[in-house]
Amino acid sequence: MFSTRVLGFASFFLASTLFAQAPKPRAAAPSGTNATVDTVIAALYQSVSHGNDAEPNWVLMREVFLPVGQLIPPKRPNEDRFTVLDVDGFQDRVRKGSAAAKAKGDPTSFFEKEVSRQTDCFGNVCQIFSTYEARRDPADAKPFVSGINSIQLVRDETGWHIASVVWDVERPDNPIPSQYAPKPKP
Repeated sequence: MFSTRVLGFASFFLASTLFAQAPKPRAAAPSGTNATVDTVIAALYQSVSHGNDAEPNWVLMREVFLPVGQLIPPKRPNEDRFTVLDVDGFQDRVRKGSAAAKAKGDPTSFFEKEVSRQTDCFGNVCQIFSTYEARRDPADAKPFVSGINSIQLVRDETGWHIASVVWDVERPDNPIPSQYAPKPKP
C-alpha cells in the first residue's frame, strides 16, 4: 500500500511538473492569417507605435514573437553588458521610461516606421536589417531617432515568428551605412 501511494504521488508529481513546463500556446498569426515576413514586420512596427496617452500594443507584440522571443536594446554607456528582455521585460522597461518622461513633462508618443529593408532568408530562418525612423507625431517632418533593427525570424506551420530583435541607434559616431539608408524617391 505504501509503495502504491508513493508511486501514485510520484506519477502525479512528474505529470504536474511536465505540464507546468510545457511551453505557452502561441497566439494566432497577425490578422488571423498565415503570417508572412511582411505581415509580421508590419505588425511589429504597428505594435510599438502609440500616441501620448497610450501604450504599445502588447497583445499584438506577443502575437508576432515566439513565447521566448528576445528584445535587445542598445547597450547603455554606463552598463557593462547588454540587456536581454522578453516581451514582459520590455513592457516593464517601456512603462518605467514613460512614467519618468511624463514626470518630467516630456512626450511619450512614439511612431516608428520602416524606411528601408535588407532581407536574407534560407528555408525556415530569416534575418532582416530594417532601417527605422521614429517620430513623436507621424506628421513630423524629421524623426527624433533613427537606427537599424536586426530582426531574426523563424517559420513553422503557422507562418513566421520573431525570435529576436536587436537594435542600435544612429549617432554622429555611428551613422547608418549607405547600403541600409532609405533610397531616394524618384
